[in-house]
Amino acid sequence: MPQSTHQKIVLADRHFRAGQIERSEDLLRQVIGRNKAISKAYELLAYICGNRDQLDACEELLLKASSLPGCSAEALFYLGRVQLRRGQARAALRSFQRAVARGGDFFEAWHETGVAHSALGEHERALEAFGRALDIDANSPELHANFARTLAELHRFDEALRHCDQALASDPELVRAWVERGLALAELGRGPEALRSCEQALALAPDDGAALMNRAMILARLGRHAEAQAAHEEIARLPPDTAYGRGHWLYNNMLVCRWSGWERTVADTLARVGAGEKAAVPFSLLATPACPATLLACARTYAQDHYPARAGNTGFKRPPSERRKLRIGYFSSDFRNHATSQLVVRLFECHDRERFECFGFALGPATAHPMTGRVAAALDRFMDVGDRSDAQIASMARAAGVDIAVDLNGFTEGARPSIFAHRAAPVQVNYLGFPASMGCDFMDYIVADATLIQPDEYGHYAEKVVVLPGAYQANDDTRAIADAASTREDMGLPAQGVVFACFNNNYKITPDVFEVWMRLLRQVPGSVLWLLRGSDAAVAGIEAEAMARGVESGRVVWAERLPLADHLARHTHADLFLDTFHYNAHTTCSDALWAGLPVLTLAGRTFASRVAASLLNTIGLPELVTRSVDAYEAAALALATSPAKLAALRRRLRCNRTETPLFDTPLFARRIEAAFAAMWDRHRLGLPPDHIRVGAS
Repeated sequence: MPQSTHQKIVLADRHFRAGQIERSEDLLRQVIGRNKAISKAYELLAYICGNRDQLDACEELLLKASSLPGCSAEALFYLGRVQLRRGQARAALRSFQRAVARGGDFFEAWHETGVAHSALGEHERALEAFGRALDIDANSPELHANFARTLAELHRFDEALRHCDQALASDPELVRAWVERGLALAELGRGPEALRSCEQALALAPDDGAALMNRAMILARLGRHAEAQAAHEEIARLPPDTAYGRGHWLYNNMLVCRWSGWERTVADTLARVGAGEKAAVPFSLLATPACPATLLACARTYAQDHYPARAGNTGFKRPPSERRKLRIGYFSSDFRNHATSQLVVRLFECHDRERFECFGFALGPATAHPMTGRVAAALDRFMDVGDRSDAQIASMARAAGVDIAVDLNGFTEGARPSIFAHRAAPVQVNYLGFPASMGCDFMDYIVADATLIQPDEYGHYAEKVVVLPGAYQANDDTRAIADAASTREDMGLPAQGVVFACFNNNYKITPDVFEVWMRLLRQVPGSVLWLLRGSDAAVAGIEAEAMARGVESGRVVWAERLPLADHLARHTHADLFLDTFHYNAHTTCSDALWAGLPVLTLAGRTFASRVAASLLNTIGLPELVTRSVDAYEAAALALATSPAKLAALRRRLRCNRTETPLFDTPLFARRIEAAFAAMWDRHRLGLPPDHIRVGAS
């Protein structure tokens, strides 16, 4: 290298370290102008661009430097850091590996290698890299915090907690470690301790978005919904790019039935989702007037952000004989006393064991509830895998030879979509738990029916649509109904007068349907509205909204939560079930129909807003499906003022309960088995997933 060039580089380096950036840059560009093969010049110029946050230019210069002889390990490491910041984790790994090869083991390279693997969802490999870093420096609080995050992703919460405590022993003011500690404690069921950890994080960083979000989540889990709502209000004051904060705030307001500015907030949130912003998680929009296109956009944004598809899991093997039973794997965190299990347990019992072998993968904490035992007994093999990582569970399913993996969670609480991102089976299905598209390339099918999704709406679903005859919803035709020994007065209801009922969760009640309900109460003397009790905050919110609409105290009556058989029995005291608009009664609709209570619904534009219509059409009561708010209100008023019509409906419902397919579980089992067989036939023939319509049988 000519002496003058060497001197210029040394001088440029000196200017750079002294903060004289422009003078350094001028010298470096002179050097490159004369000789384009000097790695050090590109490295220093890249550092200048990096300091200016010009990441495109920085990466370009570092790539040039890395292609030249003499490129330093430091530059290769910095290249990896830049690539990681730009979302190129795979490229970053290659750069970190080159840095280690050039400079030997050093802490930063192994630490960032772990971060990159974690970003790719390769959590076991991330732990290996973090372990190499730990061998070099066991006292780094950032390392222990990253260890904790990765262990939490693997559902190893006890170990995650230990690493949080090690991080905080070195740096008691590390906010990330307090946040991770709160998450680990929450998952271990130690809610009050988890809340204290989040509050400690917020004492150090009052505007930390992750700490605020976790605090709101923990408060909601503890049933402290009013405080959770206040926490979401704090989140709403953060900059608008706070990921998913708007949707969480909106949903929590709906949980406590606080509707001030609801229409404006919904419109703003949906517009942001449509524009591709991380404005809401998918579940938070189901009870809003979101259209199917917006729901798909929301799901795609969320899925791409949280659940990228994992490579390398396509090597499925099937025994030489193709005539063995088709293996169906059902995955759920709700194999317990939960609506999902109440619907599907009888399906499991009715599966044709000559043709199908059924596996259950229980993703939630183990329970001793009789429903869990019934689910386990109904399946050929039942596995508690809640403490396994997503990759491990997917590997277990592949090792068991599962042909079709059925996700019964979707994006509901306890969901584990990454299991399917790792490809648990050759065919993967979104069914029952989440009534919308998951927006994932790795989910092949969504199970629906002709009422739920019309052919011209298939484009609003990332999955291919499987159309079952009748209703898509499984049901238990053996559900017990307790003896109705109680009276209306026992339930807190008036002895006389029309009882409108809605046992949907309170967050499904929106101001548009509530307006209709209150008008009905004013028009039907002596009538009451019987609702399922939620949180104290929700009760207060509903009662305040009723008073504001001129409905006196006592016209809204609250139903306490009861065991299922007793809950079904009390339906006899109601006259008409009034459905919610945007997120219908699903299990609650089939409960009402099974118990003999007519349900009036408004069929909307989305899957979630058409489920009650699907059930009513299948049970032969299509006249209870309305298409507009005015028609819904008029039908409710006509029925409430005509006891003879209501009595006739009840008689038809009692007859149709056993004469129509809705509660014929063996028939439903044959139909969904036909769907599974059709999915598998396409796969077996090497054909990609496509829309499937199952014929009536």
